[in-house]
Amino acid sequence: MPVKKISISPFLYIPFVLGLTWLPWLLAISTGQGVENLAVKVLLLAGLLVPALLAVVFLLLSGESEENWDYWRRIFDPTLISRRGYREIFLIPLFIAVTAILVAWALGQPLSQLKLVSQVKAHLPSILIFIFYTFFVGPFPEELGWRGYWLDKLKNIMSGFRASLLIAVVWAIWTIPLFLVKGYPLQARTGHDWLVAFYFLQLFPKSVIFTYIFYRNKKSTLAAILFHFMINFVDQLFELSALTEGIQTLLYLIVATIVILRNRDIFKQKTSEKQLASL
Repeated sequence: MPVKKISISPFLYIPFVLGLTWLPWLLAISTGQGVENLAVKVLLLAGLLVPALLAVVFLLLSGESEENWDYWRRIFDPTLISRRGYREIFLIPLFIAVTAILVAWALGQPLSQLKLVSQVKAHLPSILIFIFYTFFVGPFPEELGWRGYWLDKLKNIMSGFRASLLIAVVWAIWTIPLFLVKGYPLQARTGHDWLVAFYFLQLFPKSVIFTYIFYRNKKSTLAAILFHFMINFVDQLFELSALTEGIQTLLYLIVATIVILRNRDIFKQKTSEKQLASL
């Protein structure tokens, strides 16, 4: 006997993704231990998996078999991404970071910010572990939820611009506990108000660019995963000063503005299934 599907509001994703993520993360913080502790690692991983697991559960409860199949296809099918899409995915984050460093250098900051961090300069096995960790801790489970599931649901009821901003707000709130986990990269920003502010501000233009990447590559979740990976990877390649981070934030805002102006079909209206197929 087939299971009766139910209608799930896209807004229901918000309390579930925040509540189910914050629970293990707050437990990790309450231990008083750092990321080197096994229990903390497990609790952090449990929270990171929530966006993806919640998306799968919601799809099973509300989606038809064709929709479920399409969800998984968009995660693993590399042919959905155009050649231009691959260039944008791998070059935009690197171009913005390097440009920010060069502009900051012109304003008196040290050019040593272009030097790669020690993990990347290590021997090959360390580099591969670094890349594997950067890909699967964050980009993969997050994008199965944020863009692979939720963005498309929001786009059916609001413009791409509003959907991008809403995801950015929830994404920002979602990460707050990570600033309190000892040894987690975001904790290094605490005590530096500008670095914290730039981190949260960057999520908004990045979310806009994610929306562009997603829809210009046939709703490819893989495209979003790779773009998220490149953002995280480049962020860990260089150690940026507060001024450089500020310039980087401004560059992301400029790129996002250009993307919106040149892709009004995505950002200024809701998109029907017929329109999506033509993108």
